[in-house]
This record gives sequence, C-alpha cells and structure tokens, in this order.
Amino acid sequence: MSETISEPTVLVPVDASDPEAPSQALVDVLSPHQLVVLGYYPVKDQAATSQIRAQFGEEATEATEAIANRFVEQGGDAEPVVVFTHDRSKTIDKIAAEHGVDAVLTAGTVGDFLDRILVPLRGDDNLERILGFVGVLLRESDATATMLNVAEGEEASSRGELLVRGACDRLEDEGVDPARLGWREERSGSPVDAIGEAAVDYDILVVGETEPSLADRVLGGVTNRLIDESSDPLLVVRNK
Repeated sequence: MSETISEPTVLVPVDASDPEAPSQALVDVLSPHQLVVLGYYPVKDQAATSQIRAQFGEEATEATEAIANRFVEQGGDAEPVVVFTHDRSKTIDKIAAEHGVDAVLTAGTVGDFLDRILVPLRGDDNLERILGFVGVLLRESDATATMLNVAEGEEASSRGELLVRGACDRLEDEGVDPARLGWREERSGSPVDAIGEAAVDYDILVVGETEPSLADRVLGGVTNRLIDESSDPLLVVRNK
C-alpha cells in the first residue's frame, strides 16, 4: 500500500523560454508546501543542448529563480531547478523522481481563485496518497473539495458511491470540516467527458497517477486525456 502524504512536495514546471509569473491564487494555494520549481528550456531536436544552455542559461536561471521567489515571498520554500531538454515529459518525470515529489502541477488556466477542488476517484491504488494530499490542501487553505466517481453501470455506481462517501468520511475523521466536503456520483460511458463536464464548476483538479510514471501517462489513459482536454490546472498525485 502506498504511504500517505503529510508534508507534500509539489513540482511546478514552467517554460523557462517563455515564463509567465504565477497568479496570486496559485501562490496562495501552493506556498504552504515544499515546492520544486522546474524551469525547463525546450531544445529543438537538431540543436545541441550544451550550445543552447551556453546561450540562454543565465536568462533561464533568472526567470526560474524569479518565479520561485514569488512563492518564497509568500512564506513558502521553493527550490529552483533549470534543465535544458529535448523532451519535456521525460524531464518532468526525471526531476519528479529525483526530488521525490508527491504531486506535479500541470498547465491550465488559473483564475482569481483556486478554492473549489474536484477530486475524481476510481478506486486508485494510491487512494491513500490522494486523500492525504487533499487533506493537506484543505487544512492549509479555505478551499472546498468534491469527490467524484464516474461509473459505467448500476453495479459500478453502487461501488462508486461507497467510494466517494467513504473518502469524505475519512477526510472528516482527519479533522476536515464536513461543510467543506461534498461528493458526486455520475454515470457515463466516458469518464473523461463526464469529469470534463463536471470540472466546469471547479477551479482545480486533483487526480491520481495510475501509470508507472508521468512519461508513460503521455501514451494515454484517463489522466493524460484530462491533462490534454481540461482548461483547469491539475495536481497529479504520484504513486510512490
């Protein structure tokens, strides 16, 4: 069984070639946690990484450190890491493993608030870690969280309802105010479509990593399709 999460480390990837300052909402949500700010600098296939690093290394480092400092100024602990890479996904996977991070932030549209969290659950192997991470997010913020299960039939629907109700009960047992917890159970032949429709009402999603690595997720699966199709940022909880 995967260990639960009590003091999470979050990887925040940013494109160091075209950096955008993190929104105040994102800073507010993530600054209470240990952060690794990964400034990845994309290198074209035909270009030498060493040559691009020599040309843009100082610029990329300054941009990454500036973003990390936004979290530090809010009282957070953020370590900047700069990598010049031909493969963004493999780099994220590698840095996530090297730093033992618990969750990885994906790109998405961040509004003025990140206080409505949607947590799709499918009986993941890393359920303990997902709920542990959500519990920490809630205790360190004023956010609310809704547990969601998408079932394809009546029998699966019954199991799904037990799953999301049980998740709320466990978070309540850990001290989360039940008024900040909710659950939904949907029936659909397409979990991705159902989650995408539900996500319209929320600011950020917390999902579980079900493949062996972030790089493998690029090949397919519900989590990867959500990353591709959702306009919301996702926090992907790693299965360690």
